[in-house]
Amino acid sequence: MKSSASARDRRRRTKCLIVDGYNVIARMNRSSLHAVEDMDEQRDRLVDALSEYAAYAGEDVVVVFDAHHTADPERAHAAGPVTVVYTAPGETADQYIEREVYRRRESYRQVTVATSDAAEQQVAFGGGALRISADGLIRRLQEMQSEVRALTEQAPNPRPSRLMDRLHHEVASILEAWRRHRD
Repeated sequence: MKSSASARDRRRRTKCLIVDGYNVIARMNRSSLHAVEDMDEQRDRLVDALSEYAAYAGEDVVVVFDAHHTADPERAHAAGPVTVVYTAPGETADQYIEREVYRRRESYRQVTVATSDAAEQQVAFGGGALRISADGLIRRLQEMQSEVRALTEQAPNPRPSRLMDRLHHEVASILEAWRRHRD
């Protein structure tokens, strides 16, 4: 008879990546957040890249944006395969991530936190999560994009859409001759 621990391990999903969104955006722009122009565009850009990564790597991805200075309630929504979270009033992204690490480690074999915040890295590590710097995540995203580009360039060209383009040359010549003879 198998132990309940091994049965529980079989039900656990494999990997979850939790991303400190604004920390990564600042590193992507090599500046402070205050110097980043068009924050909406930057968030969308990060979520798009993480969506591609989630689909390619097969990982569940959660990106957390710090909203503790707003009066808006905590909210989360799915953006393709990525869960986008805005923290609650008075809650920092670090606090949310710490809570999620402890919650998700029961469901995943591996939880990784992407941030360059040293204190948050220590908390994540203490909670049993792996850690990756924002720069490390950016490199991982760039590598994934290069691999996808290489795969799509190697893929055979899609089949032509016109019937005449798909026929063997001899058959196409016969059909063309018949068409001209009828006209």
